[in-house]
Amino acid sequence: MSISYLNGCWQAVEKAQVSVLDRGFLFGDGVYESIPVYAQRPFQLARHLQRLRHSLAEIYLPDPYSQAQWHELIAEAIEKSGESNASLYIQITRGADNGRSFDYPDGMIPTVFMLVSAAPALARQSVKPYAMITLEDFRWSRCDIKTISLVAAGMLKNQAVAKGADDAVLVRDGYITECTSANIFVVKNGIIFTPPKSQLLLHGITRAVIIELARENNVPLQEVQIDLDTLAHADEIFVASSTREAWPVGWLNGKPVGAGCEPDGTIKKPAGGCVWRRIDALFQLSKTRDFQV
Repeated sequence: MSISYLNGCWQAVEKAQVSVLDRGFLFGDGVYESIPVYAQRPFQLARHLQRLRHSLAEIYLPDPYSQAQWHELIAEAIEKSGESNASLYIQITRGADNGRSFDYPDGMIPTVFMLVSAAPALARQSVKPYAMITLEDFRWSRCDIKTISLVAAGMLKNQAVAKGADDAVLVRDGYITECTSANIFVVKNGIIFTPPKSQLLLHGITRAVIIELARENNVPLQEVQIDLDTLAHADEIFVASSTREAWPVGWLNGKPVGAGCEPDGTIKKPAGGCVWRRIDALFQLSKTRDFQV
């Protein structure tokens, strides 16, 4: 069942309420984190909390809890939810104030919200490759901050859906950055390429795990800028996020990617092996190892 935590209170999410003067509501002044839970254990928790602290620091918002308090609170949330495979969402805003000013008022108490809900996608039975289109990335220049201000990403996602795609590959100054809510990997001649970390894309936890797994298992991988020509001639494309893990892309701008896909939507296996399949198998295995790494 879904369980929520709001400023010290556990309750059904339908009953959780915040002030209309909360700066998260008025300004989008807050950050969030989404953590996958496998067998009631949060995956890569230390990294997620480190990224949460980074986001908070970048918007000058003190972390309301210590590391130990976060661990205790998250464990309690998962236990209360009773879910096995779940998504744990954390949102922290600057809190409510009597006015509406860009200045950060002194003495504000942050609003802390947490929600645990079932995540059927994490227990996937089959994989249908995504159809993607390229769109110009008009988001702000601090995409490394996981802010709740997601209107631009939402606009781009819906532009892609309106054109019959699942999502968009975002392009800035001729180079790809990421998708609307996932990092991207391009495969050419057996080598994986992914854009390097910068302020123009989210430093994804799943992205980091995939890079580590590739290097640990001698899968060639380079963090380099990727232009549109390289993207268009890729042998494989896959994306990575906490909710979808590693997920293949079968079509780009209406054309099959690399070896293409079968009529039923399943991805073909290119001669010599499929890089995405290997990475996905390694990732699935990593989930059974140290969940706290």
